[in-house]
Amino acid sequence: MIREVKLASYLPPYMQEYRDPAEALLAEDPEFTLVWKAAERVLYNRFILTADEYGIARYEKMLGIFPEAEDTLESRRRRVQSRWYDTVPYTYKVLLQKLSVLCGDKGFMLAHNFSEGYTLHLETGMELYGQVDELEKMLDHILPCNLVAETVNDIDGAMRGLFFPHGGIAFAQDICITSEPCVIEMDGVERVKEEA
Repeated sequence: MIREVKLASYLPPYMQEYRDPAEALLAEDPEFTLVWKAAERVLYNRFILTADEYGIARYEKMLGIFPEAEDTLESRRRRVQSRWYDTVPYTYKVLLQKLSVLCGDKGFMLAHNFSEGYTLHLETGMELYGQVDELEKMLDHILPCNLVAETVNDIDGAMRGLFFPHGGIAFAQDICITSEPCVIEMDGVERVKEEA
């Protein structure tokens, strides 16, 4: 909160000795606290990085974005940022800026080969729901039609913890979508996963 409200402290020192005005102002303190909280919320909702659910919903309405039920506040915020900073013309530098906004602290690796075939290779580690869909929309919107984009999104799925054999159920699923054979390491031994 921006400030702590104590209206009685604004009374002159000789008036603070009288109980009636001090108690009347003390009764009004919660109302002024609500006003300051509302003013603080308006201030925070003016910026995408500090907006709450209500503020992000307003930005989404302005940009024509329809959030899904599985979206978190952070994934919605990243989607709004990605669309808010939409500038023309689209250059390589603008693409890097938009990727840094969308990927955030997870980062990305972008390599290009414009001399032999116009390809971009992008590796990301996005974990929030809807980020990959937003990346696809952004690349479709920005990249020219003669450029081929190869994208890979790696999510670290390492599991750690204790296992008590007398009372536990575990389920693990390994999904490998690739044209190459998938190598899985289990118990220190590498195994090639058979194609289905």
